[in-house]
Amino acid sequence: MTAFVRDADNIRLGVIGMTEGNGHPYSWSAILNGYDRTRMTAECPFPGIPGYLNLQPPEAFGIAGARVTHVFCDARSDAEHVAALSQIPHVAETPEALIGAVDAVLIATDIGGEHVRRARPFVEAGVPLFIDKPLCDTAADLAQFQRWVADGAAILSSSSTRYATEYAP
Repeated sequence: MTAFVRDADNIRLGVIGMTEGNGHPYSWSAILNGYDRTRMTAECPFPGIPGYLNLQPPEAFGIAGARVTHVFCDARSDAEHVAALSQIPHVAETPEALIGAVDAVLIATDIGGEHVRRARPFVEAGVPLFIDKPLCDTAADLAQFQRWVADGAAILSSSSTRYATEYAP
């Protein structure tokens, strides 16, 4: 099996994207890196995020060997704010600036119609991706993702809905 990252003890992740009503760059980065509790509570534009983060003890955060090291949002001010609150050392000028600087990218937007465009430069560069749900919202985009995966691209998308008991038969 081919390794997806160079050093499994030092996985550098990039987070890209921010959409109205979706604060995943804040929450995902905080879960991976830890966060400034005081600032997150006071400043996060999504009050639910510090609401659930603050329920956990500080030692609950992080995955050994993995850190969000880079962030890009369409509005630089969003990226700078996410970086400050979620302990991310680098704000990228463009999504493509993450290529070569990170081992994998998390596309944190929840607009399926933009995921092919956002994913393309990383797929072409061989960067593994996690893409927020919905992966896509057209058959043409799904076909593109299927082609990329058939050609060997490392792409993952998932939803916790399958574990929601209220949807169980």
